[in-house]
Amino acid sequence: MITKIVKIKNTGKFRSCTPKGIQLNRFTILYSENGRGKTTLSNVFRSLHEQNGEWIVGRKTIGGSGEQAVDLLTENGMLSFREHNWLSKPDFDLEIFDSSFVSQNVYSRHVIEHDQKKQLYLFTIGKQGGELADHLVSLDDDLKKKNAKKKETEKELVQGVQGVVSPADFLKFPPKHDLEDEVQKQSITLKAMEKQNEIKAKPYCSAVSLPSFDKQKFLGNISGNTFQQLVDNAEELTKKHIQQHLDQRGEKWLEYGVSKITSDEKCPFCDQDLKNTPLVTAFKTYFSEEYKRAIHTVNLLETTFTEKFSNDALLNLQKHFHTNHELVSYWRSYDAIDDVKQLDWEQIKATWDDFTRSMTTLIAEKKLAPLEQINVSSERIASIDKYLDLLNELTAYNGTITQINKTIEARKTLADNTNIQEVKTKLTYLTNVKLRYSEEKVGMAEKYTQLLATIRELERAKNEVRLSLNAYTTDIFAKYETQINRHLTNCGASFTISDYKSSFVGGRPSSNFSLKINDMAVDVGNDKSPLTGPSFKNTLSEGDKSSLAFAFFLAKLESDPEIRNKVIIFDDPISSMDNHRKSYTADQIMKFSVIARQVIVLTHDTFFARVLWDKFAEKKTLLSQFCIKREGKYDSTIDIWDIEAETRSDYYHLYHTLADFLDGKLPPMNFRSVAMCIRPILEGNLRVRFPRDFTSSEWLGGFIQKVRTSTEPHLSLIQGQLADLEDINDYSKKYHHDQNPFADTVPINEAELLAYVRRTLNALRGLHNAVI
Repeated sequence: MITKIVKIKNTGKFRSCTPKGIQLNRFTILYSENGRGKTTLSNVFRSLHEQNGEWIVGRKTIGGSGEQAVDLLTENGMLSFREHNWLSKPDFDLEIFDSSFVSQNVYSRHVIEHDQKKQLYLFTIGKQGGELADHLVSLDDDLKKKNAKKKETEKELVQGVQGVVSPADFLKFPPKHDLEDEVQKQSITLKAMEKQNEIKAKPYCSAVSLPSFDKQKFLGNISGNTFQQLVDNAEELTKKHIQQHLDQRGEKWLEYGVSKITSDEKCPFCDQDLKNTPLVTAFKTYFSEEYKRAIHTVNLLETTFTEKFSNDALLNLQKHFHTNHELVSYWRSYDAIDDVKQLDWEQIKATWDDFTRSMTTLIAEKKLAPLEQINVSSERIASIDKYLDLLNELTAYNGTITQINKTIEARKTLADNTNIQEVKTKLTYLTNVKLRYSEEKVGMAEKYTQLLATIRELERAKNEVRLSLNAYTTDIFAKYETQINRHLTNCGASFTISDYKSSFVGGRPSSNFSLKINDMAVDVGNDKSPLTGPSFKNTLSEGDKSSLAFAFFLAKLESDPEIRNKVIIFDDPISSMDNHRKSYTADQIMKFSVIARQVIVLTHDTFFARVLWDKFAEKKTLLSQFCIKREGKYDSTIDIWDIEAETRSDYYHLYHTLADFLDGKLPPMNFRSVAMCIRPILEGNLRVRFPRDFTSSEWLGGFIQKVRTSTEPHLSLIQGQLADLEDINDYSKKYHHDQNPFADTVPINEAELLAYVRRTLNALRGLHNAVI
């Protein structure tokens, strides 16, 4: 049992809380306003219960400095929290009902998830069932590890296997005699057949070529024999005349005039005779169609030669030479192939360069003098002849290539791919058999077989424990369902639960149940349940959800055989509950206050605290009452709290104020508050005794007047006290603003006040005795 909260430091609102005179009891009520530290204290208890320092570390005082520390005194010594950990464990267990219990075990975010179902299962089945469940979970964990090992071993087992072969099939391969010879034989066969496929895919040799060249035609274009009829200096004379006598448009003008000269040989402009005029003859030659064709021929000759004899032709020739050389070397390994005359590439390139350079120079010379006859030198004629000889050599080379390709065609025809897949399959099988019986795989297969046996045994044991656990929990779940529904019915809930049972989804034990509303089963659903259908999150009110969580907690306590040795913490158990459910909750707490080792209730509801105080019989010996109150600007501390005084009605509060003043229990200089209690307590008493005669809108003076003039028998009984009541009223009304705007400044004589307080209490007793 926890007997004292010695210290809470730097945790939540408790920056430096060291309560004095605080002794916890068999039953302890601790009141706190919201935000003062009630949840922090609940987390301290939960941290102690779970031995998990995070519950306290997460509550470290914001802005606080120094180490967090908690000291709780128990019957058997101190329990201390230092450096994020509890230094020792309690010799008792705790059961805590708080928001964490609800979210961990029943629901969170308004839905019941699988994690809550697992926790419900664990606390439903109790210690004995928990041991079975732990064994089941342990077996499941072992099984998962072994299955992971199995996958890893299977991967290693089939490593190096050709094709797709399962570990089971790999292990079933039978041993084979003469395996090495058979593998070698099939390998040779496959290699030969695979070469045949390669042969069918291998290309033929290619013919080679360089651009052809028409020597006669080319020299004819260069020599200029077709221009004999043209005047040698026609172009020179024409351009000189234009330069000396005309402008930039002169050439067009002369061309036009020449075109208008008729057969009579007269000038089309001045009609002069043009016969035998050298200059006019030059004009006619320069502007003739034949001249233009001559110029065009020279330009076309240059363009055609440049395009036809580009370096690409020489590069292609070199590429084909190289490819053919490699192909001939390949095919020679399969067939007898005639030697191919190896052409001198450097010589070929030199012939090409000399030829193209010579012809390009000739064309350039012709272009400079298109009307002149060009003499071709013997060196250039020799260059042409060398090139023509090279073309002849290429023709001979291609003849050899044609014969080689005929041999290649014959070899390709022999290729036959009909049985290659069958040979490949057989060789793959034999290779895998050889691997299966290698020393490494034999040892691995033995370990794998042992692992499979272990997995089968774990599966058998797991199934056996699950059956035992299922048989054990069947009655327990039925009992829990009955207990929970009894509590739900007793607290006025409009629903119950049904089909509460265990489940083994995913191999781990959990629980499941349905709601029963209006005699209809409603699945509890989960976070993904649509709002358009009924489920836990949209059919139960917040009060219903709180009642269900509390019913589960009560059923847990009722089923616990160790409950007498436990400390029970109730943290705000009446959230969202109506008055009837609050009263039922109080009754259940009272039941466990006499069964459990200790009960501590944390609440922010003063009236609920008063209900518990009223119901607990041993107030003087077994009950402690405390509150968490503000200390300084931001912090809190724990102090003694008088539930009875804090929860009195207005009438009793007034009465005890007067009585305490009369007994000298109030602090001095508090006279005005005492004087202001006199009239209200008399009015309250009279309104209760004469509710039809003294309404809430009337004051004491009005009621005195009503009694004085009344002929009603029940009112005439107190007419003998009117004088006393009138004196008391006249005295007290001086201190109320409704009848004296200067009430705050009226001086009070202590002796006079003492006398009127005594007369007031005597008047109350007289009124009581007068009413029959």
